[in-house]
Amino acid sequence: MPRKGYSVPAPFSAGDSTTALPAYLKLKVDHKTVLCRDLDTYRALRDFLLNSGYSSVYETERVGEAKTAMATFACLSPLTGERLAVVLGLSAPEEVSHAQAPFAYGFAGKPQKDAQTYMQHLALRTTDIEKLKSYLESKGAEFLTPIYKDKDSFGPLLQSFTRELFDDEWFFIEFVQRDYDADKVGVGGTQFVQNTVKSLYVSKQEEFREWEKTGKKRKFLDGVPEKDRTKLLKDILVNTEPKGYVETVAPITRNVKLT
Repeated sequence: MPRKGYSVPAPFSAGDSTTALPAYLKLKVDHKTVLCRDLDTYRALRDFLLNSGYSSVYETERVGEAKTAMATFACLSPLTGERLAVVLGLSAPEEVSHAQAPFAYGFAGKPQKDAQTYMQHLALRTTDIEKLKSYLESKGAEFLTPIYKDKDSFGPLLQSFTRELFDDEWFFIEFVQRDYDADKVGVGGTQFVQNTVKSLYVSKQEEFREWEKTGKKRKFLDGVPEKDRTKLLKDILVNTEPKGYVETVAPITRNVKLT
């Protein structure tokens, strides 16, 4: 049965100044995460990125639960500073990994038998994740996880993950605080945290089991009055730097008119 996502009441303008926004809402893209249908796709994308000049900043062959898990490869472009994570869901015979959900159940409201990849989440960097999370929760937004606090090779790394945004997608947002100049660290070292990756996997798998059982999603903006959702999405997405990057994330542009 088709599952309807949020409808945005009216297009919003991307021309507003960011000067009125508090510092913690002046967000920057930190990385995006792509899911792969199968091992061949995962290996091909990993090899393509490495051969295109990206450098590995994190890799694990398996992290998750006893039965289901995921393999993850993350890399950084020294030229553009872009970080990209590539994930392969590892299902068990009796249970689907949540990282296989787009391929097992479809997305954008229909089966996607030919899709080999899916943009699972976008990570946005803030100067103060506690203030940002408190602000969004005060508006009614719902997070899947608490704030995970750990360190990577360069310094403190704080992360929190929202619930999914749309009924017909498997897309969510990650908020990140790196207490160092993340735009200047360059390649080398590890820029993701193993404990957080595992904790996220377990939380997402539990959320996925709930959806499989009930057929309903508890979404990021369910608790926000419908009349306020457009402005909240605007505050999060439209002013995100670099300008235009958010428009490259298909699950967002399929559901939200940004310009």
